[in-house]
Amino acid sequence: MARSFTRPGNRSCAPRSSPGYVLGLLFVGNLLNFYDRALPSVVLEPIKDEFGLDDTRVGILASAFVLVAALAGVPLGRLADRVPRTAVVGWGLFVWSAFTAAGGLLTSFWGFLASRVGVGVGESSYAPATGSLLSDLYPSERRSRAHSLFMLGFPLGTLLAFLTAGGLAIAFDSWRAPFIIAAVPGFVVAFLVLRIREPERGAADGAGPAATAPPSGRSNSLRSLMRVRSMYGMLLAFAGYNFAAYAIGTFLTPVLQRYYDLSLVGASLVGGVIVGVTGLIGLFTGGHVLDRAARRSPEARVRVAALSLVGAVPLSLAGLAAGRGALWQLVVCLSLGYLLGIVYLAAAVPVVSDVIRPEQRSGALGLLFAVGYLLGGAGGPILVGVLSDVLAAGAASATDASALGLRTAMMITVPLAFSVAAIGMLLTARFVRGDRDAMLSASNAP
Repeated sequence: MARSFTRPGNRSCAPRSSPGYVLGLLFVGNLLNFYDRALPSVVLEPIKDEFGLDDTRVGILASAFVLVAALAGVPLGRLADRVPRTAVVGWGLFVWSAFTAAGGLLTSFWGFLASRVGVGVGESSYAPATGSLLSDLYPSERRSRAHSLFMLGFPLGTLLAFLTAGGLAIAFDSWRAPFIIAAVPGFVVAFLVLRIREPERGAADGAGPAATAPPSGRSNSLRSLMRVRSMYGMLLAFAGYNFAAYAIGTFLTPVLQRYYDLSLVGASLVGGVIVGVTGLIGLFTGGHVLDRAARRSPEARVRVAALSLVGAVPLSLAGLAAGRGALWQLVVCLSLGYLLGIVYLAAAVPVVSDVIRPEQRSGALGLLFAVGYLLGGAGGPILVGVLSDVLAAGAASATDASALGLRTAMMITVPLAFSVAAIGMLLTARFVRGDRDAMLSASNAP
């Protein structure tokens, strides 16, 4: 049954908002989040041509977004623990939409780079605050399904960008058009989010008044978060998963082109199946499976996520080890490995919400995303690229050196990263029950 909620101190005159409506609205915002992120990748060639960029500047452009999003997520997450989260989400969405439009209007490379930095700052506010909001709308045993539906914005937004941005650029005869058009729905959704009523913190956990009281600086410090033993395993798992996911997202198409001799269109279609279709299936099924496990015990959800990551290790290895005449093996095995890996993603935010007090959750999620983006989102592609170049330079023959180097680098790093993520979740499973009991006890303390 849908629960309505109101902002404390103004309950009588505010319209009611159901959890389903809020989840749907936040999903649309998340779809726009990943749509806006993907735009430069889709129209990269005309951007390079207009600004006269080399690959170094392209790397700076991509790294700036990830690094800024990672670093800004920590203070913005902590801010969302002190002020209404709807304000952080709504104004963050407004800011990144404005900077997205600015990217289509500014005429210099450095102006465009500054616009992408602004998009990174705005988008870094979204995940920590929305994760905390959803945790107060749905109880623990329903959070994985709710979060998996929210995270569908990731594959859908990315696929939508690849399907529409090129057509818009051709229709308007300018790569700038998709950036300007994409900002319009962002402004609309931002306005609607700002009208959402702030739910009471800890309401879905049955937390008492302590959970809704304004947090003190001491109780909301990084030191207090790191006293929660489950956080160490979660940080390790999220970094490992992001390393694998960003490595696949960055280099899968080049591997398909270099090693399997596919055209750009063919490689994009195969990559869309491996990343997009399996991502949708993994999030849909993972949310249901993880919530069923959570009804048994807090650690059951963690163990299921850990097992899915364990399964991703041999499957991703088998896929990336496929020979040139076995493209089907790459598609089948890597798709299954990616599917099992993304099941974990439906557990990440719910597990943090299980062990962190309600008034600290946005800050904890900001820390989680910062570590994941820094070590995984930025570190993964960089390390794979460096290893690829080293292996290619050391090849006995120059023929196909870059193809073999990149394939081998992926074959080494992706399964290893999934292994690290699995170890992190297994460590988390040891402490999650005790940490959850401590969280509930502290939240209900007078």
